[in-house]
Amino acid sequence: MTEDIAQYISRILPIDGKNLNIFLSKFTPESLKKGDYFIKEGQISRKVGFIIKGSMLCSYNKNGEQVIDEFSLDKEFITDYNSFLTNTPADKDVICLEDTELMVISYKDLQELYAMDSAFEKAGRLIAETLFMSWQLKAKSLMLDDAEERYLKLITRRPDLPQRVPQYLTASYLGVKPETLSRIRKKLALR
Repeated sequence: MTEDIAQYISRILPIDGKNLNIFLSKFTPESLKKGDYFIKEGQISRKVGFIIKGSMLCSYNKNGEQVIDEFSLDKEFITDYNSFLTNTPADKDVICLEDTELMVISYKDLQELYAMDSAFEKAGRLIAETLFMSWQLKAKSLMLDDAEERYLKLITRRPDLPQRVPQYLTASYLGVKPETLSRIRKKLALR
């Protein structure tokens, strides 16, 4: 498992050689089953996960209804970053959609790495910037694009998502009803 993460991390982050081994030594493996919580609303998020294999969703509870914020799949980082950074209770759930294998690092260990070498700080900054850009693209799309454009952008960026995520959850993520997403998918299939 650490070989998978080592190859991926060395491609996306400016960490190599000895520092890569130090970075990876701070991660511990964690296995979760479909339906398990990685983070529960109200708990303080004290860890960041790197998904080796599997998928998770981040969701808010709005008057008893699940509202999807984001999906995380293989080779992506996951946590409730606001809770993680501010040491306050999470306001969303992070739940496994599939059996999921992760490598996990604690807040304390990550802070120790940042203090150890500027390469680790740079890596943390790049992860945060990537997450921010993803969030910004979604927010912009929700404001400016119609439902079909949002769906097309989603499947262009993440083509395996429709096969791994139930349609009703994808609809929630896009801010539409499942029936609307079904009509969009039928329309696109006829093209």
